[in-house]
Amino acid sequence: MHSGGSQRLWLRLLALCFCCFLASTVSFAARLSDEGRAGAMALLPKILMEQRLDAYLELDSLRAQLAAAKSDSTKARLLKSLIFYHIDTGLRDGLDAVSAQAIALAERNGDTELAIYGLLGQAELLSLNGEIKGAEKLVLQAGELAKVSGDPLNIFLTDSAMAVLGPDLGDMLQGLLSMTLATSELPNTARGQRMRMLAHLTLAYIYISVEEVDEMVANYTRALEIASAAHIPLDRETILFNLASTLSDVGEKDLARDYYKGLDIIIEQNGHTEGRYYALYGLAWLAYDEENYQETVRLAKEAIDDFDGDPGFDIEFYDLMAAGHARLGNVDEAHKNRKIVMDMYEAYPDLNYEGTDANDQLTEAYILAAEGKHEKAFEVLNKARRGLLNAQFADFQNSVTDMRSSIVTMIEKQKAENALLDAENAYSRLLIALVFIIAAGTTVLLVLQRRHNRAMAEAKHHAEMANKSKSEFLANMSHELRTPLNAILGFSEMMQHKVYGEVGAKQYVDYVDHIHESGKLLLDIINDILDLSKVESGRLIVREEEVSVPTLFDDVVRLTSPRASKKRITVQTSLPPRLPHLRADNRLCKQILLNVVGNAVKFTDEGGKITLGAYRMDDGALMVEVEDNGIGMNPDELEIALTPFGQAGSTATRSHEGTGLGLPLVESLMKLHGGTLALRSVKGAGTVVILKFPAARVLSEAAQPENSA
Repeated sequence: MHSGGSQRLWLRLLALCFCCFLASTVSFAARLSDEGRAGAMALLPKILMEQRLDAYLELDSLRAQLAAAKSDSTKARLLKSLIFYHIDTGLRDGLDAVSAQAIALAERNGDTELAIYGLLGQAELLSLNGEIKGAEKLVLQAGELAKVSGDPLNIFLTDSAMAVLGPDLGDMLQGLLSMTLATSELPNTARGQRMRMLAHLTLAYIYISVEEVDEMVANYTRALEIASAAHIPLDRETILFNLASTLSDVGEKDLARDYYKGLDIIIEQNGHTEGRYYALYGLAWLAYDEENYQETVRLAKEAIDDFDGDPGFDIEFYDLMAAGHARLGNVDEAHKNRKIVMDMYEAYPDLNYEGTDANDQLTEAYILAAEGKHEKAFEVLNKARRGLLNAQFADFQNSVTDMRSSIVTMIEKQKAENALLDAENAYSRLLIALVFIIAAGTTVLLVLQRRHNRAMAEAKHHAEMANKSKSEFLANMSHELRTPLNAILGFSEMMQHKVYGEVGAKQYVDYVDHIHESGKLLLDIINDILDLSKVESGRLIVREEEVSVPTLFDDVVRLTSPRASKKRITVQTSLPPRLPHLRADNRLCKQILLNVVGNAVKFTDEGGKITLGAYRMDDGALMVEVEDNGIGMNPDELEIALTPFGQAGSTATRSHEGTGLGLPLVESLMKLHGGTLALRSVKGAGTVVILKFPAARVLSEAAQPENSA
């Protein structure tokens, strides 16, 4: 590498650029309140004193009991506890064996609950190996068994497993709602208390994703209180690690270091030396933040060399080593570790997230700087800065349009202003020519020009204000509206379920129902607006995978059944014996059908019928049709229905609530897949929504049942 004043200047500029990046992202980060800091300081010694409640010691005891167990009933009880604590601790070793043993014993004895635990154990193993989608499928399968069992605690257990996957799948809202309600609704039995503890642990884990440290501390404190009162073991290591890493992220370095020291004490207490792997991760990041790159590399290498770790954390360790070596000027080592990181992302695609490319670019920039390629380093660093900023924003807001949407809006606004200015200039030139030609009309034309200019200026001012309001609205909507809406929905649902007793007067019961329904409606409106904005800004990415249409139909029918049942509407499916799979985004396809079927339920009278069908066209395309016998539309209303915010009927006569964004959003999502949306409707007879996926997205055929309902 080169040396001298020029190099020092470039490195200072690189550091300055990176500091600017940190300053630009810090506004999205959470902060620890004084009350939260006091709670975190009080929680640490309490956790260290509860050695008797250590989950790893409990696991050792359960393994010994299982080895000596004779009866199937005893084995089943011990296997459930073993899997529960494997999931709580995230311990991979032995999980595959106990999950397989649980499933085999469940099949032999017809034990549905044990089968649920076995599936959740296998899902946890896939999740630990970075296979998030595979884990989701197994949790959904366990959820179906839980519903069949009818046991609310089994249903809660599968809900909690899905809530834990929520941050990786991009859906935290449902997990927050279900776990918050569970903390008050679960029974005060021994098993119910264990599940309540799990609910608080899950809530704390979800809050990690948005760095809500106060909520993490509150939920971990409550979980420890329940565990202590009911003598329930829990994973003290994970609590300390999660709090330590989040405290470090929000700038509480000293408190984070105390928590990492506490983690070492717990490891000495329970003999679980593998826990040192996670302590090394946090200490390596602390060293990196303090620019002690030699120590960063040493700690990361110790973790990689001494432990059989987790793929997600191993990637972080190799990335830290790549960046650390680059900052130390060890170019060859930096290149070697960066290549390992990229190979691991290829091996574990589920671990990719929106900031992956930007993080790699940041590491590349450091390597280029170490090689003396400073201009190229600046170019890459600038890309990384933008990418990391966008990823940070998208992750924090969780489904609100990101900064690129604002940039696109600003560009379009500038284009409109330029066009307006050109039009004004052209108008002025024409006016001058007319003055010379028609002298007699000069005075009149000047008056008209002034009026026109005033009108144009006023229109421009209103357009700018409207555009600014829209941008600010979209930027703040998710955090400012969704947060109180979650509280409205959560507390109103608690009042509906009479968690703390009777509400009072009958009118109050009706008011609670209205509040809850209005809250859900407003949340739907917000989600529709944000989703449509995200599509229009080009920020919605199609994540392609193999999609089974029958499975997709089953999911949609299951999710829309509660609303349909209230109106006694029958929702059924009709499929040919063999139907090809699609290469598409499963989540977006589900969103498409939920919007269409939701519309059908809304505009179908009580006792009606909705049918979901699919078939292959001669040209290879796949057609999906949703038919209802609802109120239908005339040609004029059909045209209105496909425009954003358009709704059939007048505001005075329309009796159905909504934004009018459902079908425009569906059309936009279909276009992302290269498909089309068409409507066929007869007033008073019903509507058919036709979704056409192009032949290029149709995969191999798979045998399917002929009909299901």
